[in-house]
Amino acid sequence: MNRKYLDKAFFEHNLDVIISFSYQTRFWFTKITASDGILFIEKDKAFLFVDGRYIEKAEKDAQNCEVFLSIKANLDDFFQKKSYKKIGVETEYLTIEQFDKIKNWFPNCEFVKLQAQLFRILKTENEIANIEKAVRISINAYNKIFPKITPGMTEKDIDIILNHQMRLLGAEKESFDSIIATGANSAMPHWRASSAKILDNDLLKIDFGALFDGYCADITRTSYLGKISAKKLEILEIVKKAAEIGRKKVAPGIKTSEIDRACRDFITEKGYGKYFVHSTGHGVGIDIHELPVVSLNSQTILEPGMVITVEPGIYIPGLGGARIEDVVLVTESGFRTLSRNEKS
Repeated sequence: MNRKYLDKAFFEHNLDVIISFSYQTRFWFTKITASDGILFIEKDKAFLFVDGRYIEKAEKDAQNCEVFLSIKANLDDFFQKKSYKKIGVETEYLTIEQFDKIKNWFPNCEFVKLQAQLFRILKTENEIANIEKAVRISINAYNKIFPKITPGMTEKDIDIILNHQMRLLGAEKESFDSIIATGANSAMPHWRASSAKILDNDLLKIDFGALFDGYCADITRTSYLGKISAKKLEILEIVKKAAEIGRKKVAPGIKTSEIDRACRDFITEKGYGKYFVHSTGHGVGIDIHELPVVSLNSQTILEPGMVITVEPGIYIPGLGGARIEDVVLVTESGFRTLSRNEKS
């Protein structure tokens, strides 16, 4: 766990505590995969409350915290001992019901809204290893199943065999619902696998990823069976080159907006700028979409330990679309692409 931005939040806002109900922060901070729990993070200590389903595991395995059974008597005793005045809460994850609980527990407190994903923006060596393992499982699964894809199979068929293969290779499960899109369906950036049949001589876009030890992979490959038209081949080759340009732009000290602009400018120069309809990437980790955002408006400056995707695309309604997405680690001297053999 890299505490740089967590400690910065305490310093900048003069917080007494950060209260979290989220699975993501709970797993990141304590390494406990409980689906329910309350985490109180103070500057120098932390307290995890879990119910009877998880108490034995938490008492045995939880890191960086003291563990308590979340019964009323224990919570009341805890609240009586604490005199918090300034509390940080997580804007991405906190529900209204949970916020009401916090306000009832600590009336007359000041609340500060925090981006919990920012705490996790710098990955440790162990986190990077887990992401890399998830990526390796994903790529190996794709390479195993792609030669078996034939015209007439459905998008759902590919979804099933790809996810099954990832599990056979060690994934806990898929990190998100795979996007399998053939023909004109590939022109929609986020298409849910359907009963549409895989077409010969047409584009096939597969966006997929495995989950390994709580960490996600997110990869897209666009290819085709047989031959494709000159127009479709053109957009695929442009996207491949734009993705390469974007990956090679990654380095410490670079604004994420510069990566987006590099990909976008190349696609625009080739005459397809209006068909690149989303940002160029995002962070990846415990969540499939994390900070930093890789967009034209993002001001985040890359640091070693950040892990992002680079995923330019061109989508032409009625014709088809292509996206190439890779997972890229920011290193001390540049970058390393975790989803292909490429580094600066």
